[in-house]
Amino acid sequence: MIRVIVKQGRGLLAVVALLAIAVAACSSGGGSNVPGNSKATGNGSTNQPGASGGFASGLSSNLNSLDSYKFSWSVVGSDSTSPSDTGGGATISGTVVNKPIKASMVNFVGSEFITIGADQWVSSDNGATWMVNPSLTPVDTFLPTSNYAGYFDTYAQSYKQVGTENKNNVDCIHFQGDLSALSGLFAQYGGVADMHADLWIAKTGNFPVSGVFSFSFASGTSAGSYGYRFDITNVNDPSNKVEKPSNITELPS
Repeated sequence: MIRVIVKQGRGLLAVVALLAIAVAACSSGGGSNVPGNSKATGNGSTNQPGASGGFASGLSSNLNSLDSYKFSWSVVGSDSTSPSDTGGGATISGTVVNKPIKASMVNFVGSEFITIGADQWVSSDNGATWMVNPSLTPVDTFLPTSNYAGYFDTYAQSYKQVGTENKNNVDCIHFQGDLSALSGLFAQYGGVADMHADLWIAKTGNFPVSGVFSFSFASGTSAGSYGYRFDITNVNDPSNKVEKPSNITELPS
């Protein structure tokens, strides 16, 4: 789940972000095959996607080698036997600048975070006012890389290259999961349907550009769906900028 707790204090908003990003198992089973549970390792800095049988793990770390990019991602999920156990479907988006100074702007479930080096500001009113965040919320947890490994690296060998195409204005290798093999991994849920497993990796730079992993299930009275999708856009676009906000409201001393 993803929680953002907003507290009112001294007439001003103070935002405290508590992060616990996970995709929970449905009530019919909580096995390790639930997407998002596993984390693959590897920096992927020199890995080249293979033409036959899977892709290299750790490629999401190559996003750190880009000058800058924009992103959006969402985790969605529902379970008819546990309506509160859901990913919510909210879209998290933002801009990441890696050079010359690490910076990011993230829109996260009603709050916005601007981070430049070791400084951070947070807004809960769509950027109308900002406050210094002295606790420096770890926004790396908001980036698509936080969930990538659990949805894609974990099942890399069940993918195959199906072609090359342009995705989000980037020349990519398109990998597609073997839906029959992947469906079998989740047989514990009963009937798995409407499965999508696609991943686009940049031909130059080996970074993930877009991906979707989702399925629905039904077993007896239990039914639901799980899914994750992300997009990387505006790669190395000079217009990608993250700047210190000008309308900063200081807390009373």
